[in-house]
Amino acid sequence: MSELRKYTIEFLKVLADSTRLEILDQLKNSEKTAKEIKEKLNRSQSTISKHLNLLIDNNLIDFEKKDNIKFYKIKNSNIFTLLSNINSTVANINSEKLKDLIDVDIIDTLS
Repeated sequence: MSELRKYTIEFLKVLADSTRLEILDQLKNSEKTAKEIKEKLNRSQSTISKHLNLLIDNNLIDFEKKDNIKFYKIKNSNIFTLLSNINSTVANINSEKLKDLIDVDIIDTLS
């Protein structure tokens, strides 16, 4: 297996976690402290810290210290284009399943 493939697999594993995706979403429009992220996502400090470190280690986010407080920010905004493309692909691949779920929701709502 090539080195690039190994890095790709590791990168995709990092993205395959709901907490990390939620953190990325929190940082999409502005930098935030770990405390702000923790409060918004209602997760423990240790959980947020673990996920922030993984995102840093994989060059998805960075931080800047201001008065001994770390402010986390997106390192490369292209990640959101990638995530959007993934969402579109998943929606296309699963369009029949999603249509069936929407139909069931509509029937449940009307019942």
